[in-house]
Amino acid sequence: MSRIDENLHRILKDHGLTEYEIKTYLKLIFDGPATPYEISESVKIPYARVYGTLEGLEKRKWIRARPGRPVIYESNPPRSVAELELEQKQSEMEAFTNLMRRDLQAIYERREVVKHISLWVIHGGDKIADKQSELISTAKTRAYLQLATVIPQDVEDLRAPVKAARERGVSVKIISFVHPRFVDQKSLTALSEQAEVGIITEPSEESPRPVNVCSVDGRDSIVTYLWNLEMPSEAGSRIAFRLSDEEYAGVMERYFEYYWLKARRI
Repeated sequence: MSRIDENLHRILKDHGLTEYEIKTYLKLIFDGPATPYEISESVKIPYARVYGTLEGLEKRKWIRARPGRPVIYESNPPRSVAELELEQKQSEMEAFTNLMRRDLQAIYERREVVKHISLWVIHGGDKIADKQSELISTAKTRAYLQLATVIPQDVEDLRAPVKAARERGVSVKIISFVHPRFVDQKSLTALSEQAEVGIITEPSEESPRPVNVCSVDGRDSIVTYLWNLEMPSEAGSRIAFRLSDEEYAGVMERYFEYYWLKARRI
């Protein structure tokens, strides 16, 4: 068998034709119309199997029969066969896509899922800073920080791990919701020397978002809550939770990317 024949044979087999169907179809393409007996003799198909083979190809509309005695079979033009198969595959893919996106996705979203995730509770400003630095140091591609509270100590804690991450080629982006009670502007400006920083100005002092989020590579997150709103700079005014869960981290990243598009760079 020539190289072109071998290539045709492989492609047709991958497309779902049986060995006998491949031999029959190529026979009709290369040599033209033939009777079942001629096909059987030429490509060494048992005569008892040749009619079933021809019926399968005719059903797929790859070949057609000329009525007569004996019946003669000929191939349909390969271009029309290709167009017919493409139509069929597109129809199958559309049905598959609708099933996955509409029917099975609806079931997936309705089901109750009990997940066992790793969760750590972190108390104290120093320990929270250490865990954030540790998390950023593991980043391979991206580290996102969403900051609603920024004090001078935050910049000192973040400067070294952020710089090291950027030197490793990690994309580090920071968003801050600028609120006069919770964000130190000079500290935020200093932070922009180490990473890309975008800001969103809060509309009023009555709309605080006292939650910081650090998310890395869409897999791990640290969420820090400011529970003492009156004294945001106090060391014991924060509590943090570290979660190792890709679904949660993915949600946090989508929130971040949404705000990043709206933020003004500094």
